[in-house]
Amino acid sequence: MMDQEITAQLKKIDWFEELPDKMLFGLATKVRRRKLDKNEVLFNKGEEGDSLFVINAGWVKVVTKDTKGGEVVLNQVGAGEIIGEMALLDNEPRSAGVVALEDTTVLELKRDDFMDILKLQPDLALSVIRNFSSRLRYSTQYIEMITDMTQRVAQGDYSFIGDTQPGQLRRKSLSDQDKIGQLLAEFFAMVQGVKQREDELKKQVMKLTLQIDEAKRRQEFEEITSTDFYANLKQQAKKLRKQRTDRN
Repeated sequence: MMDQEITAQLKKIDWFEELPDKMLFGLATKVRRRKLDKNEVLFNKGEEGDSLFVINAGWVKVVTKDTKGGEVVLNQVGAGEIIGEMALLDNEPRSAGVVALEDTTVLELKRDDFMDILKLQPDLALSVIRNFSSRLRYSTQYIEMITDMTQRVAQGDYSFIGDTQPGQLRRKSLSDQDKIGQLLAEFFAMVQGVKQREDELKKQVMKLTLQIDEAKRRQEFEEITSTDFYANLKQQAKKLRKQRTDRN
């Protein structure tokens, strides 16, 4: 019963929808169902990868780290999508990590089992190629937009902030453009923080400048009032005031 259920689920996946039912059922017997709790790590960047995963239910985020060790979200993936296939095919370590955004169920398929099917069904390679092409287009769009935003920030242009608000991506039928827009919103939020710190720094610099100017004026005043010329001038003014008082 479980194998039949998994067979039906696999048939909904683009990669496997054209496989004969007999082959799908054989594949289902080799698939391992795994359940992830919210925030549970499926795998980390740099780990050896010998499996691909089909998201059966729930959502996960694909993440990497910045130079300071902070998390950078590259994508969010939901039911029906495949992850982890790059390491499966090129035998390289995982290029990114995957973390469950909510309680999630995945179907795990080992490399050897996948390669066996690929040998029997060469047309499956076309589905794999289409998947990689889609991922490449997504990455290209994302990089282009991030590059543009970064250049504008470098020029002090923050006018794009607020175009998109950070939000949850976990909705059905999201296009790649929708995903990119929402992920860029997280970038915008980070830039907003940079702008706020920049504005605060400008205020502090202005305040410090005023304090310096005030101290400079005070010093100049003290230097002037301490001269003999100023002392004589002050004494003469005092005499003139006394003379006017005496006349009155």
